Amino acid sequence: MSSPMDREKARESDAPGRSRCELDENLDILRRVPAFSSIPIERLKLYAYLSKRLHYRAGEFVFRQGEFGNLGYVVICGKAQVIRELKEHSIFLNEFQEGDFFGGLALLADAPWLFSVRAVEDLDCLTIDRETFQKLFVQFPEAGIKMLNIMVRRLVQMEEKLLQAGAEECMVG
Repeated sequence: MSSPMDREKARESDAPGRSRCELDENLDILRRVPAFSSIPIERLKLYAYLSKRLHYRAGEFVFRQGEFGNLGYVVICGKAQVIRELKEHSIFLNEFQEGDFFGGLALLADAPWLFSVRAVEDLDCLTIDRETFQKLFVQFPEAGIKMLNIMVRRLVQMEEKLLQAGAEECMVG
């Protein structure tokens, strides 16, 4: 079985073959994402140029809980579910759709995913790798602070869902 990085590399767009139109589309996508919207346009153009597009078929995992990754994702089109995989079942935590940003922790640190993300329908994502993000983060810390706020709020929401699911399982009736 190939690793997630191998799957990502196999699907990524070929940078020299990208059209001007795709770069403009990438820029428009990033401008609408709150975590990136405060970055000056000239720097955001660099993110747009260095980003890659990945496609996932319905039912395919973008990444699995426990794996390590180095990409952040913005949903271009399609939907994905966030699930926490347990021994005997999985818990639905969230759903991502067009314009949603996820995977930000991988841009900040080399840590395993706390959950899995699976395409519910065909899914196209714009991705940014850790190295690129960290270089620009140093120059524009306000974007990183926005991203951290978004990630912390989302983690709290998902933790609440996990705690609720755990409480329901522990109830004795």
